[in-house]
Amino acid sequence: MDDSVRAQAHNFKVTKEQLIKLVECYRQRTYVEDLDYIQDALQGPAQLLASVDCSADQGIQTSTCDARVACFGSNHKDPPTRTPFCQLLYAALDDFMLKLLIVCAIFSIIVDMSFATPAERSHAWIEGTAILFAVAVVSLVGAWSDFKKEGQFLEQ
Repeated sequence: MDDSVRAQAHNFKVTKEQLIKLVECYRQRTYVEDLDYIQDALQGPAQLLASVDCSADQGIQTSTCDARVACFGSNHKDPPTRTPFCQLLYAALDDFMLKLLIVCAIFSIIVDMSFATPAERSHAWIEGTAILFAVAVVSLVGAWSDFKKEGQFLEQ
């Protein structure tokens, strides 16, 4: 069903699109675009109140709430969603110092393995791998901590 037909069926003389445009005029205004829109397109504040079947003194009637929801929709926000753990881990790894440590660790492994004698190659990789392991631990602990905090926040 079209919004204008739905509005007329419930005795509203304004559509959802017109109200959305009014709010957008207010959000993006540089001077008085929203006031001009109310005056020109909606025939002034008194006519706007009459169009949405509202009284300036008493507000809306509770008997019209269901019709308003059917015509204009609900203004309830969706509950916040939890950020996935992988996204939090990626955000934890998006630190300049950790990126630098990863690059240095890989460089260390390559250089140590390249210049090590055959007898030293069996343990030449340990230093760079220890740095990578430390970066992984720091990132995982930080991401897990953020994940648990966000979960506690969303429970409240």
